[in-house]
Amino acid sequence: MQLRQWQRRAVDAFYAANTENFLVSATPGAGKTKFSLYLAQDLLQQGVVDRVAVVAPSDNLRIQWADEAAAAGLKLFPVAPGDNDGYNKSDYVGCVVTYQQLLGTGGSLMRHAMRRRTFVILDEVHHAGDNKSWGDALRQAVEPAVHRLCLTGTPWRRDATSPIPFVRYDNNGTVIVDYAYEYGTAVADGVCRRIEFHAYDGEARWTDPSRMRRTTSDENGKSEVSVEFTAKLGANMPDEDVSAALDTVYEPKYAWMPSILAQADAMLSEVREDVPDAAGLVVAERQWLAQGYAALLERITGTRPPVVVSDPKSDPGSRIAKEQIDRFRKGTGRWIVAVKMISEGVDIPRLAVGVYASKTQTPLFYRQVVGRFVRTRPNEEINARLLIPAVPELMRHAREIEEELRHQLEIAAQEDEKAQQEGGSDGGQGMLDFRTPLSASESVFDRAILGGDEVSAEELAAAQERAQQLGIPRMYAANLVPLLRAQAAQSDAAPVAPATPEQQAARKAEIPHYRREQLLRKEVEALARKASYRLGRPPKDINIDLLKAGHPKRAKAKVEELEAMRKTLLGWLGER
Repeated sequence: MQLRQWQRRAVDAFYAANTENFLVSATPGAGKTKFSLYLAQDLLQQGVVDRVAVVAPSDNLRIQWADEAAAAGLKLFPVAPGDNDGYNKSDYVGCVVTYQQLLGTGGSLMRHAMRRRTFVILDEVHHAGDNKSWGDALRQAVEPAVHRLCLTGTPWRRDATSPIPFVRYDNNGTVIVDYAYEYGTAVADGVCRRIEFHAYDGEARWTDPSRMRRTTSDENGKSEVSVEFTAKLGANMPDEDVSAALDTVYEPKYAWMPSILAQADAMLSEVREDVPDAAGLVVAERQWLAQGYAALLERITGTRPPVVVSDPKSDPGSRIAKEQIDRFRKGTGRWIVAVKMISEGVDIPRLAVGVYASKTQTPLFYRQVVGRFVRTRPNEEINARLLIPAVPELMRHAREIEEELRHQLEIAAQEDEKAQQEGGSDGGQGMLDFRTPLSASESVFDRAILGGDEVSAEELAAAQERAQQLGIPRMYAANLVPLLRAQAAQSDAAPVAPATPEQQAARKAEIPHYRREQLLRKEVEALARKASYRLGRPPKDINIDLLKAGHPKRAKAKVEELEAMRKTLLGWLGER
């Protein structure tokens, strides 16, 4: 296996540590599975261990691990629930099970299989602290292992009632990571996609009879009428008002969701010009809402997207969901709608646009959703986009991710998320809530968060207009914002002098030569990838054809030469 630089360094760190337990925290999409399988293969070849066992948080991941191990040359058997013979099959080097399976007889069978020297991989190990029984069962089952590799894509803090087995903590209760590979570094290395956060404001109106009432008089005497509440999503509100406002705007029948889904689909169409199979994901709060969003998307696109419902207590439902996800992963459909189902470990690299329509505001869940959009594919360079309500807490999470701030999860946030997930399935029924949503305005673009910096709606619109003037794809418009700010500051600082309309137009079209070159180079690279995809030819053949057409190598091309190359590629694509 060819490893990325971070994976090679993590392997070196593992051997240098020479400990039984080693924790790797790597951002979603970075390649934790490949790194782990390489290490397992290396330990087997060196004779350090005789077998390999993987513990994963879900049935879907159990199968996924077995498939990827097979592709890497390791025969791992995915043990189905109730299969007591699969833990130690003689014609396999190991097995894959879930944390849930280690409860009861599964734990003793796993421990028995470890009479031979075993390397254990604990995938998304923070799940072992979801409840005390999982942690206790895991500790007893894999305690005899020679080495235990703990993996996570999410930082967390210690829960005094459910500590994570085989993980070390400092005196402040913060997890001690042996090797970390963060989101910001992964983006810089080209391992993960850059993600843009687009926040949308809007106004919600609702009533809440449980809080305030006003009394009126009529011929029948006095009567109580619920007071109406009105709030904008971006305002600072008590938690109960945030919940009520989100309940209101998330209603499919009001204007906010139809408008944000329409804007998300327009973004997806833009991305699909370069990546024809790019897809979108809507994360819904409840099943009946998800069905409503699917109906809205059918109205927008003409095709009804699949709806994936999470019901961890129902094996048949989970299997159906896994089949839907697998079909969508391999297909070319535009949208998929999920109720807290497409979470960590689910690999759909073609996801490029997302709509966050969940009330869960914990960092853990938010990061899990973000992780669905950062996976890269060869010869593909796009920014993913996540559309979120302009709720202060969600905005804060977006800033922290963009600013690469590794923050710890509070115990209260974990408990809150756990409570919401446990009570999240409503069997398709409406909200059991005394509050009554009245109306929600259309979604209004509020700001984007790019590179840790906030870009206003006006700035992004101006950048898109300038990109159109310069013949640059709109998807690169955000790159022009710093330039426009610098030009505006220079203009404000300079003495005002009379200028003709022609001079004013020329000033507006000014762009530094180096930046024009950078943007042209990006566009030429994107067009070359598009030509490779559409013509069904390897990228190197497209480069050879450009050289035969008289163009220089892209790395050495000047602005005029890049413009000529762009014109040639557009001609090949029939887009002149």
